[in-house]
Amino acid sequence: MKMYFLLITLFLSHILIAQQKHFTLEDQFKLEYPFSISISPDGKFTAFNIRKPEFEKTKWVSQIYLLNNHTKKIKQLTNHPAGAGTFSFSPDGKYIYFISTREFQDKSNKLIKGERQLWRINVEGGEAEHFLRLPNGVDEFTFSKDGRYLALISDEEISDSLKKIQEENERTKNDEIVYPKENPKKEIWLFDFSKNELKKIFKGDAGITNLKFSAKGSFLLYQSNYTGEYNDEQHYDIFKLTLDGKSTQLTNFDGPETEPQTSSDEKYLSFISQTVPDIEFAETDVELLDLSTNTRINLTREFNLSIISYIWHPVENQIFALVNEGYTTTIYQINVGKKSITKLISDEVVLSNLQISSDGKLFFIYENGEKLKEVGRYEKNKVELLTDYSNQLKNYKTSLPEVFNFQSYDKKFKIESMLIKPVDFDSTKKYPLILCVHGGPYSAFKKTFLQSYPMQVYANEGFVVVAPNVRGSAGYSDEFGQSNRYDLGGRDFLDAMQSVDEVIKMGFVDSSKMGVIGGSYGGYLTNWIISQTNRFSAAVSMYGIFSFFTDFSNSWQPVFEKMYFGYYYWERPIDSNHLWVSRSPAFYVKNIQTPVLILQGDSDQYTNLANSQEMYQALKILGKTVEFVVYPREGHGIRNEPQHYLNMLKRGLNWFKKYLKEK
Repeated sequence: MKMYFLLITLFLSHILIAQQKHFTLEDQFKLEYPFSISISPDGKFTAFNIRKPEFEKTKWVSQIYLLNNHTKKIKQLTNHPAGAGTFSFSPDGKYIYFISTREFQDKSNKLIKGERQLWRINVEGGEAEHFLRLPNGVDEFTFSKDGRYLALISDEEISDSLKKIQEENERTKNDEIVYPKENPKKEIWLFDFSKNELKKIFKGDAGITNLKFSAKGSFLLYQSNYTGEYNDEQHYDIFKLTLDGKSTQLTNFDGPETEPQTSSDEKYLSFISQTVPDIEFAETDVELLDLSTNTRINLTREFNLSIISYIWHPVENQIFALVNEGYTTTIYQINVGKKSITKLISDEVVLSNLQISSDGKLFFIYENGEKLKEVGRYEKNKVELLTDYSNQLKNYKTSLPEVFNFQSYDKKFKIESMLIKPVDFDSTKKYPLILCVHGGPYSAFKKTFLQSYPMQVYANEGFVVVAPNVRGSAGYSDEFGQSNRYDLGGRDFLDAMQSVDEVIKMGFVDSSKMGVIGGSYGGYLTNWIISQTNRFSAAVSMYGIFSFFTDFSNSWQPVFEKMYFGYYYWERPIDSNHLWVSRSPAFYVKNIQTPVLILQGDSDQYTNLANSQEMYQALKILGKTVEFVVYPREGHGIRNEPQHYLNMLKRGLNWFKKYLKEK
């Protein structure tokens, strides 16, 4: 009888495998899964959003869903074309508040359209209701734990006289742009539920963000970089704001202090700091500031991994932290009294959106190499998945990612790399290879099913995919993260090449048919790779750096070059030893023989259009094989409009098929 059931099982498994179809880009865009979550205070419900493309309307729309954490039943709460933005449970658990641009009628029955205002919907269902309106819309909102207060951030209110001037200038085309531009100052508003009263309590600078109540709700915390400029991300300080609007600066240390919270007794201010103050790729730690003695305590100084985010236990003197660790992101528990740190989840998982219920249960978004994002819960030393959106994958052929490692050429580091083999893999065959380079540089590939590049689609098209975390990546030691300072395009380039060589040694790669793709820093390294070697037969360069001079002059983060090279270009003689010259692909453009597809958004504020434009112009004049595609209204990443994102991925895939597979 056992043999009979075994044969039936094998037979059904064979039928299922035979029925599986190839996974395409169109299939990838049809997948549904949670993006972010909010937990009801009692831990009984999870609100989450699903983001879907609406190609006809050229936009993405997010709607809110409600999950019963006990029965695992899900119901959709919102279904409005305007969608729902940031959302959160009210402290009593009865409502979910969210930001939306839905139209509504104001007190004078005037129809208001397109403003980011605050709405709420009852967890029992029904229609959402407009809750309150701020003059310039809502940026953020947060509740006090007792539910009495709601605090909000908005841009400063513009006077009627200034509005008239702006409208007249727009009408008459008096619309010159004057630099430096100033970002609007921020205002903080407070709604008192007990009095049904809304009032503005504070007007501050343009950099205010991350508004939170203290644990007992007796005051507010916020962080500010003073200008609201991305270039000033290393200048954040933390402030305390009383409920009557008095602001006091709490931190003024070297480097940024972010993510302010208090311990449950409000004795400590906690925040994230950096080991090196002026670079974005230094290790991040959790620190405490004793609010009575002003004593500073670094809880993770000896930990040597970066803290992404953290939360306090609602009662106990414990902190739970999300930590980047190689190709995983997991949770560590910090005992504040003992200053000890313990890993809670050892599985190969990538967790995000960490939250905690009033009884100490941990909730998060969970994903790994074979699963989509799911809502997960950690309780009694066990992870439980509360959703099963990964069931959508059962009908597709997929390839599980593998992580391998090797000793770097200079023997300094162990480099990790991810390998995805083609579906229906046959070790006796030779396959074309695609090298993927992540952005950052202080970022990393994770061992997940969905990636920033369509790796599963590549595997279904018969490509070997290799995705290394070269030196300078996040998720490793502080030394590793800073190791490409003064060396962009140096040993990180060699790590990428060695990663390819290690896969070639495995015996199933056709080394005459290899491609490389990358975006942002990955775009830079792609440009650099094809200017230093001709071993690749196709390249897809996405919104990358071609010349560091050009990047500095056009980026909204001109300090990037200073962080990585240590000096501005005018501070050293400009010769072949100048890093801005010797590490710019522009100065090696004559070496490029690889057919290259350049993809760029025309509104990219990080790596400006000028970089890609210059690269295309030079390659065109040199008579090289190059194609240049510009996407209107697109910023960094080319993901504002789903039809552009899909088109970008298709073009990259077709480029590789043309030059690596077609004769």
